[in-house]
Amino acid sequence: MWRITVAASFALVSTIALADDRSDCLDSKDHDLRIKGCSAMIERNPKDVIAFSNRAEAYELKGEVDRAISDYTKAIVSDPKYAPAYNGRGRAYVSKGDYVRAVDDVTRAGELTRKKETWPAVIEAAPPKPKKDANSKVPVNSKSPVAERPATLGKAPLPEKAPEAGKAAVVETPAESSLVGRWPAWMTR
Repeated sequence: MWRITVAASFALVSTIALADDRSDCLDSKDHDLRIKGCSAMIERNPKDVIAFSNRAEAYELKGEVDRAISDYTKAIVSDPKYAPAYNGRGRAYVSKGDYVRAVDDVTRAGELTRKKETWPAVIEAAPPKPKKDANSKVPVNSKSPVAERPATLGKAPLPEKAPEAGKAAVVETPAESSLVGRWPAWMTR
């Protein structure tokens, strides 16, 4: 019975220690405590990308830029598609004045982030513009003329040609240059 109690206590203490290390690594404001917590997590899992990245950030905030670059590089080696590690290493290179490497890393982080964005499989086209019936001046769809009025406010009406036999009516739009100098009806001169 005594052995079971000791084993259960040991499991409980180690679980609490794991939770403390994780909390220290991810949430601590104290840089030394954060480095200690992340180091403990890395000892248990040497491929923990988030722990390497967080420890590197803590080193960077302490001013130990070379150690930060080393940890960011280890995170990138563990997971080459982890964009925050590239971004952090680029920041560290900027603080050292190595702008060429910084631009390379930040560009790579941007590429990886862009790849994660999902786009819809089908992009819907815009609805077609309403066509005018050849025999009348009423739009074919059921939009009210009041809704179209703000778009045509202050513009001269478009001239229409009479339809010839067998041809549909064509509406001509005035050239951009002919509109220059015209004032909208509501604007005073």
